[in-house]
Amino acid sequence: MILPWAKLIPTAISIVEMAGSVLSSNQKAKARLAKINDFDPESLSKRIEVLESNELKQAELIQQMAQQNLTLIKKAENNYKLAILGFIIALISIVLFFILFFLKL
Repeated sequence: MILPWAKLIPTAISIVEMAGSVLSSNQKAKARLAKINDFDPESLSKRIEVLESNELKQAELIQQMAQQNLTLIKKAENNYKLAILGFIIALISIVLFFILFFLKL
């Protein structure tokens, strides 16, 4: 199976850019919340909302990474099966070559 590198590389670049923008927005929100030293219920609820949204983003990222790992594992398993099949075919062809070679003599 041939990987479409021409399509994957731009996608990977956009994913990296998106991750950078998410990181910068999280850092901005963290800096904004760090300036607030109040412990009133409203500021605490805002901080909790930010933490919950960050937790959801992290869960989505972990889910995407797990899906990518599952895809890679399936492809590696298919490649392993193809390699074993190729090895067996090579052994059979070597044995047949020697059989035919000695039958001619």
